[in-house]
Amino acid sequence: MAKNFLGCNPFREICCTNNANESLDVYDGYDNKTYLYGEEQIANPQVANLQGQKRHADLVEKPEMEVEGGARYKGQWRGSLRYGHGILMRADGHRYEGAWVENRAHGHGIFTEASGTSYEGQWDQDQKHGYGKYVHVDGTTYEGEWQMDEKSGRGIETWSDGARYEGEFLRGAKHGVGIYKSGTGVQYEGQFHNDQMDGEGCYRFANGRVYIGQWQVGHMSGEGRMEMPDGSKYDGGYEKDMKHGEGVFTWADGRVYRGQWKNGKQHGTGALVDTGGKETRGTWKVGERQRA
Repeated sequence: MAKNFLGCNPFREICCTNNANESLDVYDGYDNKTYLYGEEQIANPQVANLQGQKRHADLVEKPEMEVEGGARYKGQWRGSLRYGHGILMRADGHRYEGAWVENRAHGHGIFTEASGTSYEGQWDQDQKHGYGKYVHVDGTTYEGEWQMDEKSGRGIETWSDGARYEGEFLRGAKHGVGIYKSGTGVQYEGQFHNDQMDGEGCYRFANGRVYIGQWQVGHMSGEGRMEMPDGSKYDGGYEKDMKHGEGVFTWADGRVYRGQWKNGKQHGTGALVDTGGKETRGTWKVGERQRA
């Protein structure tokens, strides 16, 4: 039977999903800090200030001019390289305003596409890297950690239909532990692998059913428990969202079936216990008890 599953906390408002019947297409308040100096320099702000002045002393502010690809740039330069703070307006309508190092977006900056989609946050050599917020013109947003232009680390992703994911990402996909809540009230809290529910998790259906157990590639597979709003429950094996293998089903009135299942139905040998405690053993086929 299902044991040691990731707990389903009834007091948590945020939970979430993808299930056989619902497609799954997601901040902890991380500080956006850049540490420039060592502790001894922080203790002596004059040293830090002098170093900062020296580092920027050779930057030159120039008026707007045309650069490579027909783009136009206005801002600071170091020699022939964009360096410091500046604004680049590309011929295709895209725009970047922020920090530059050797002709590359590096540091904090805002990139806005001609369509209105935008990213504001940290950059490393022209790639989103660090902490930042992405807002798509269709209403989709992501705020969190980035690595080399991909969502990686912790973050929150939201969609225009009200769906929301908060948790871990890896190489652009939901991966690790997270909480997903659909716009229709379905919730899943648990483990993800490559954008799929995979591992252990708690899934709350919109109709009130709750499944706690194992998942494989987006499906209930392995050992788990399903609790129904009417008080009935099932503990046992699942395969691709269906009861499969050994399992125990308990009705709300106290009747119990213990035995084998296949494709969601009683199939094989089992025993039925009535409300008075009388046990009847037998064989079932596609949900029907076979007469001797």
